[in-house]
Amino acid sequence: MKKIKNTFAIIIIFLTLTSFESTNDIADKIIGKWLLPDNIRIEIFKKNNKFYGKIIDLEGFNNGQTKDVKNPDKHSRDDELIGKIIISDLEYDSNLNQWINGTIYAPQKGIKLNLKINYAKENELEAEASKLFFWKSIVWKKI
Repeated sequence: MKKIKNTFAIIIIFLTLTSFESTNDIADKIIGKWLLPDNIRIEIFKKNNKFYGKIIDLEGFNNGQTKDVKNPDKHSRDDELIGKIIISDLEYDSNLNQWINGTIYAPQKGIKLNLKINYAKENELEAEASKLFFWKSIVWKKI
């Protein structure tokens, strides 16, 4: 009888430990390729426990725009957008279950905005960009 109880306890402990996603697994849900509005495709990756995103494709973006023509720094306006890091310093907050404290550069307007991601599902996430008192939430689709 004692052997059965011990076996049962081990099974319960194993099931409990394996049924929960780790914080890293949850945080890493945003890693991958995403389609943003205006047909910008980005790839989000993790570096030093923060998340970054770079442009990987611009097919159909802003009437064929491929250079950073709206950049406020005139010396950067000839820079290619493909490969440009536009998401920086996002951190996962396990208490909020959100990615916070990041920034996103919007090449359509040449501005940098505050960024947080409210949720991430298998095929979509909700990003919230803000500047001063203005904010906008947008759903990105996984590609």
